[in-house]
Amino acid sequence: MLELDYKVLKRIYITPQRLKVGDLAKVLKFPHSTIGSCIKRLEENGYVIYERYKPVILSKQGKNLGAELIRHARLLELLLHHELGLTPKDAHNESEKFNLLFSCNTINRICAKYSHPKFCPCGEEISNSSECFCQGKI
Repeated sequence: MLELDYKVLKRIYITPQRLKVGDLAKVLKFPHSTIGSCIKRLEENGYVIYERYKPVILSKQGKNLGAELIRHARLLELLLHHELGLTPKDAHNESEKFNLLFSCNTINRICAKYSHPKFCPCGEEISNSSECFCQGKI
């Protein structure tokens, strides 16, 4: 997944109201055409349902991926905060930069290392995951 695809998918996931391509372009500060291309990629991969001039909707697969990507970012925040002493805000900002570089296996190890935490340093909830190999031990 490309970094922009991640940003778009995450924005759709965390925004309560449905957004159109133009709304996403404004919020993310990218050209409309760039966001449109991104939405097409996400649609081709089954993550969004898109109809021209209508809001972009996450598919079930997109919702699952959005939840997992946010879980990854929050667990990385925890690691950066505890191991490197970054402030919660700095840990959040840094986790966004390299969230996509870590495998699910590595993220699951972070989850296990911190005994399946419920919240990140910013106070946001860390969701459980069917992908976590420790899931049955929580």
